[in-house]
Order: sequence, then C-alpha cells, then structure tokens
Amino acid sequence: MAENNKRIICTVISLTLMNLLNNMDRVTISGVLPDIKKAFSLNNTQAGLIQTVFVISYLISALIYGFLGDRYNRKILMFTGLIIWSSVTFASSFVADGYQHYWLFLVLRGCSGIGEASYGIIAPTIIADLFTNRMRSLVLAIYYLAVPIGGALGLYIGTFVAMAAKTWRAAFWVSPGLGILTAVFSILFNENPPRGKAEVESNVTQDWHGFEATTWISDIKAILKTPTYVLSSLGYACQFFTLGALAFWIVSALYYLQLSLTGYATLSQTGLYFGIILCFGGIAGVLTGAGAASYLKENVIKEGDAIVCAVGMATSGISLYLCLVFGEFSIVIAWVFVFMGCFAIFLLTTPITDILLYTIPPARRSTAEAFQIAVGHLLGDAASPYIVGAISDAITINKSPVAQSYALRYSLLICTFVCMLGCGFHLFASLTLVNDREKMLRLIGDNDVLVDDQQVVSENSDILQEVSTNKLVDIIIC
Repeated sequence: MAENNKRIICTVISLTLMNLLNNMDRVTISGVLPDIKKAFSLNNTQAGLIQTVFVISYLISALIYGFLGDRYNRKILMFTGLIIWSSVTFASSFVADGYQHYWLFLVLRGCSGIGEASYGIIAPTIIADLFTNRMRSLVLAIYYLAVPIGGALGLYIGTFVAMAAKTWRAAFWVSPGLGILTAVFSILFNENPPRGKAEVESNVTQDWHGFEATTWISDIKAILKTPTYVLSSLGYACQFFTLGALAFWIVSALYYLQLSLTGYATLSQTGLYFGIILCFGGIAGVLTGAGAASYLKENVIKEGDAIVCAVGMATSGISLYLCLVFGEFSIVIAWVFVFMGCFAIFLLTTPITDILLYTIPPARRSTAEAFQIAVGHLLGDAASPYIVGAISDAITINKSPVAQSYALRYSLLICTFVCMLGCGFHLFASLTLVNDREKMLRLIGDNDVLVDDQQVVSENSDILQEVSTNKLVDIIIC
C-alpha cells in the first residue's frame, strides 16, 4: 500500500511537471516575438499564424490521443508525446533567418503541438481515475497551478535566457531538456490506473479492469447529448480565445504602450512584469476558483462550478476592457487591470475540468477531454492570435510605437465581447448541470464492469468522498 501511495504522489508530480512544460512552451514565443518577427521579416498577421499553426496541429492530435487514451496504455502515450515535443522544440531553434525559412519554423511549431496533445489530453483523466470529489478538485487545482507558473517561466526564459545568450533561439533550449527528464521519470514511476477506478473503488477494490470502451463515433454521439458538456465546452473556447490572444500579443501591446507613453521600454522588463502578474494572478485565480466552487456546490448551490466560471468570464471581460481603453492614460492602470483580468480568467481552470469529469462516464473521459480541447482551440486560440494580428494590420501599417500600441490594444477589444459570450454559455450550463451529473451517476450504477474477467454489476452508484479522503490520509501517513 505504501509503495502504491508513493507512485500516486510521483504520478501527480510528473503530470504537473508536464503541464508546466506545456505552458512554458506556449508562452515562451511571446517573450521573443519581436525578435522572431525581425529574424523572419514578418508582419503581425504572419506572426500570429505561428500560434495558429501550432494550435491547429494540437487540436487535430488531441482527437487522436483522445481515442487512444480511452483504449491503450496512457503511460506510453505520454512518454512518446514528450519525446516528440522535446525533439521538435529543440530543432526549431536552429532554423536559419530569412522569410524563405519561415515555412520550416511553422512546420516545427506544428509538430510540437502533436507532442503536447498527448499529455495535455491524458493527464486529467488519470487524475480522475485516482481521486474523486473534493480530493479530485484539490489535485486538479495543484495540476492547473502549472498553467500560470509555466506561463510566467516561459516568459522569463523567452526574455532573460535569450537576452543572456544574445539570441532568441536560446529561448527554445531549456524546456526540451526538462521534457526528456520528465518523460523518463513518468515511464519509470507513474501509475496507470484502470479507467473509472476511483468512482467504484468502494465497491470493486481489486483487479478491476474498468468500463469497456465503445466505438469512437458512439462516444462522440453520447457526449454531445450532454448539454452541460456542450455548453461548458463553448465557454471553454471563449476562455481560450481570450487567453490565446493575450498570451501572444499582450506583451507586445504593453511594450509599445510604455514606449509611446514614456519614450523608453524593453521587452525583458515588459516580459518580467507580465510574467509576475501571470504567475501570482493565475495562482490566486486557480486557488480561489477551486475553493469557491467547492464551497458553493457543497454549501450553497449545486451549480457552483458553472456559476464560478460565469463570474470569472464576466469579470475578465470587464477588466480587459478597462485595461485596453484607459491604459493609454497610465501604464500603471493597464498593469492593474491586466492583473485583475488574469486572476478572473483563471477562476475557471479547475471548475471547468471538474464539470467534465463528473458529467461524463470514465470510459469516455479521454475522448470528451480531447473533443473539448479540440473545440476550445479550434474556436479559441487557434484563431485569436491571427485575428488580432490581422485586425491590427488593418488598422495601421505604421510601425511607430504609438501606432502599434493603438492598433494592438483596439484589436484586442474583440476579447471583451468573447468573454461576455463565454459568461452566457456557463450560465446556461448551470441550468442542466445537476441533471447531467445525476445521469452519469445512474450510468455508473447500471454499468457492468469486469473483475477477473467476470461480469459484476456495481451495486451503488454513489461516489463516496470517504474513498479519496482515506487515500489522502494513507498517502500522508506513508
């Protein structure tokens, strides 16, 4: 038992490290974007296409890994994904300067999306199979703390490492090495629990092989008949539209803003400020969102997860609007509202995943996670960096700091509308959430599972909090 608990701890650590590296890589490019534009002679539209190509590759790969994650060994899938990501990320740093080599840089960034999709899709489903209820929310909160921390580290690497090495290419030399180490650690020490183990552990405690997978088409049809899942996925897309645009463009926008207001600014300084805000605002948002949602659904309203998501999207939209419109009067005002916006949008991180995990049955969670991520990225950050870049180019082609600041800030205003749209989706999701959760519990209660190759019917559909609580106590003691 002690050995198993140690492996559970190792699993949570390695999955969190994977998420950290994932978000480091996504944001690193933002810290050196002006240098990359110079190296390949790009305008804002072409620069935005870099992120779009990455995300399109990511979402296509996500669907494939979702199918594989519900059917095959998840440790091996994540290991191969990390190796692919580390290799192509490192290789992208050696692409020669010049617009004629821009296509190769795009291809390599696209390939890095293939690797990231593996652990990005599968990791939350492993957590779901190890923990339930409050413990699941707690572990998910720990896992998602890697999003703001990884984003901040990515910015630091993108600015300070590149500045120390005197080349933007150095920004892509650190995370691949960490990726290889994490891959080796995960294949040696990670748990690969049976699918759905946590939900029925109180009834079936040994040699349980999980719910039997159905066809991919059947999975998609079933999850699309879950209204809460569909609505929260659309809200997820709105969140990622905003995050994608901000992560890619906000450093450049505020760099040009400070340059136009004060006459002096450096990318390293702007990246440092945004990294600090992203880190601390994100950490506060993740922890506050997880705590508020848990308190609300246990003591006030069962739809607490969806309500927290709606409030987070609305607050983020308002904060972003105030930053972009009133920031032209003071860079301090801009930074204050950027912090509020980061805090608010990260309130959603744990609740939105929790909603998926308790409204979708275990055998379909990887597919549901993959489909949600595919939709979220396709409608979200696959498009938003390119759209913002194209709008800013349409506003002006003037390269002066004042013109670029104006163009980028007003093109980012599209995110405020998208945030309000996301708020609406989550409010509608709150109307169907309780019913969809009860349907999933009934499905577990009626589902036939396999124990020692014999069919056994689960007698109790209730998900017991005591299972996860006892597991935590065992882990702490051991």
